[in-house]
Amino acid sequence: MSDIRSRRISNRLNGTAAAIGLLIHGALGGSDGLLFALAGFGAGLAVLFLPFVAGMIGGGDVKFAAAAGSFLGWQLLLVGLAAGILLGGVTAAVTLARRRRFMSAFRGLYSDILCWAGGVPTDTLKSTAATETLPYGVLLATGIGGALIAAQFRWVPWASL
Repeated sequence: MSDIRSRRISNRLNGTAAAIGLLIHGALGGSDGLLFALAGFGAGLAVLFLPFVAGMIGGGDVKFAAAAGSFLGWQLLLVGLAAGILLGGVTAAVTLARRRRFMSAFRGLYSDILCWAGGVPTDTLKSTAATETLPYGVLLATGIGGALIAAQFRWVPWASL
């Protein structure tokens, strides 16, 4: 709920979840279980690191993905993150279209991509008042939940539970 209200995900929550995921897999699966959890943790950090550096998501979202990966492993995490990222993109596009800001946001993104490609910092181009945010952790969690359901029904057999 904190992500919806304040756009923040607690470090304590993420850290505790990651530690529990690592401990459970280590205790139940030995070194193989620990490697499974560490691979998922690393995948969560790796996939969302560049969007974080680009200022597109917050650090709590990255840490949330890493903590989820410590439970799910890298394969199922990637399915969940793909679904969550897709859901986030659709939600953002619909929100911007409803507020009649889609084209201005698209032009801003285009400018950012040109600046990144040229090595120019983009933070000087943006006004913080014009930035719209979404509770991205909620959208990622929804995608991850969908991946868990898909794995339970073996709709993604290579990433089953």
